[in-house]
Amino acid sequence: MPKKYKKRPKEHFVDKIIFGVAIIEPLCTLPQIYEIISSKDASGISIATWIGFNILTAIWIWYAITHKERVVLIYQALFFILDTILVIFAIIYGATWF
Repeated sequence: MPKKYKKRPKEHFVDKIIFGVAIIEPLCTLPQIYEIISSKDASGISIATWIGFNILTAIWIWYAITHKERVVLIYQALFFILDTILVIFAIIYGATWF
C-alpha cells in the first residue's frame, strides 16, 4: 500500500524573509572590503582565514547545486564573490597569511 504524502505546510514567515537574508548577510562583508580599499592597508587581515571561508563556501555551493537549494546557492555564491574580492585586495594591500 503506497504511503500518503503530507501536503506541504503553509509557508512560515521565516520562509518568506529568507531570500532577503540570503542577499543581505553576505553584503555585511562590504564594510571590510571598503576599509581595506580605502585605507590601502590589510595588515590586520588573515588571508588563510578568508581562503578557508572560500574553500568551505565552494563546498556549500556544490551542495546547493546537487540538492537544488536555490537560497543556499544565492547565499553562498554571494559570499564566494565577496570573499574572493576581499582576498584579492588583502593580498594587494599586505595582509598576513596567518
